Amino acid sequence: MIQLPADEAEIAPGHAYRWRLSLPDPEALPSTRRTAGYNQAAHLAATRAAYAAGRPAPFALAIACGFELPGPLDLPALEAAFLHLVRRHEVLRTQCRHTARGVSVHVTPPDAASLERATAGRLPSRAAARTHLQQLLQTVDPVTGPLVVMGAVVREGSATVHVVYDHLMADLLSAPITVADLARAYDNFSRGREPDHSPADSYLDFAREERGHNLQLRADDERLRRWADFAARAGRFAPAFPLDLGTTADRPHAPLNRTATLLSAPLTQQLDTACRKTGGTLFTGLLAAMAVAIRNAGGPDVYRALVPVNRRERHRFAHSIGWFANAVPVEITAPPGTTLTALIPQARTAFAAAREQADVHLVRAQQLLGHVDDPGAGYPSVSFLSYVDYRTAPGAEHPATRSAATHVWSPACNGTLAWFHRTHDGLHLNTLHADTPRARTAVDCLVRALAGNLRRLAGEPRTNGSL
Repeated sequence: MIQLPADEAEIAPGHAYRWRLSLPDPEALPSTRRTAGYNQAAHLAATRAAYAAGRPAPFALAIACGFELPGPLDLPALEAAFLHLVRRHEVLRTQCRHTARGVSVHVTPPDAASLERATAGRLPSRAAARTHLQQLLQTVDPVTGPLVVMGAVVREGSATVHVVYDHLMADLLSAPITVADLARAYDNFSRGREPDHSPADSYLDFAREERGHNLQLRADDERLRRWADFAARAGRFAPAFPLDLGTTADRPHAPLNRTATLLSAPLTQQLDTACRKTGGTLFTGLLAAMAVAIRNAGGPDVYRALVPVNRRERHRFAHSIGWFANAVPVEITAPPGTTLTALIPQARTAFAAAREQADVHLVRAQQLLGHVDDPGAGYPSVSFLSYVDYRTAPGAEHPATRSAATHVWSPACNGTLAWFHRTHDGLHLNTLHADTPRARTAVDCLVRALAGNLRRLAGEPRTNGSL
């Protein structure tokens, strides 16, 4: 699985279908009321506030996953597989309502969910198929809905299938889980067999447990010290991206999404080995490489970023869809003259210390430390770095995920979001950043520097310098 811009998706022409998930009004049927997760509540608050001000939401994100089904498509089997996915994962059957007490989550009973199919017509070219995907990504909305849509481009001998979530429903690690569940269910239904109908453990159960743990925290809790010190040194709770991108926080900027392949699969394995020889890991090598590249590009000697961590570690939720990520504060000091090799052990120590904060949710830390801003007041530039190994992620065991792709879309971005990801083909970097001349130049230079440094560390001195 690779993360690509939607306008680079490989989708052959064909006949397009779209589906919306139809859920009855919560008042019309008995429904279970649940509490929203911290991520969900913050996402909804920011979007509602931005809409009230007549602006695009500053951190809105749609997530799509796409994969191929070989052979002539069995349309009823695909629709049955879609419904199986929705019935298996409770979060996909939720409707969120804003109330005076916060966000109320209504869960529709499994059998009450249905699909609404629409025919989008013939897509005569790959460009038209990409436009179809881009339209799907821009259909979901956390406030007005829908929260989940599905699509397929059907040909005589194959079909490309997409599922699109608003971030309210899922994180990026939900993508391979979605592909594996859908492909497995489709295979069973198309062969006249019944798939496993047992429900996955629910993200909403996780969210309730996470809230219960975090509500015990108080402002003087020792577990908040790292967040407090980090925010004090950064000058704000969420650190700003450290290079000048030519943006201002008072207005949104259109985003630009790009993917660069940094290393081939053999070089990625050599890099992994080199990082482990220093006592680190591939990911801590990437953190160190980013710190050095930022410093050499004229940025500060201290690299700060929010780094998401997967909270599915517990086996119970390993294969569940939802927004399980929490962000932790990472800080790496890279004074002039410090080599990448020498910095990797520090990056390992810094990330290990940050991971100890994983139980303290970022939103709860903001609340307790008094760093809660008006969620719709502006468009801050945020420093964000993520790493996923899609070869070993939950769902990767299914063959359909190997050639699958994931895509993101946002209406605005003033900082730089960096998603490093490893696949069977190598190491890649997907970026979402403000589409300004200065940001393009800064990110181009940063990616070239990263590729060169990582190649040299892996034992290959050359770099093609392309983004």
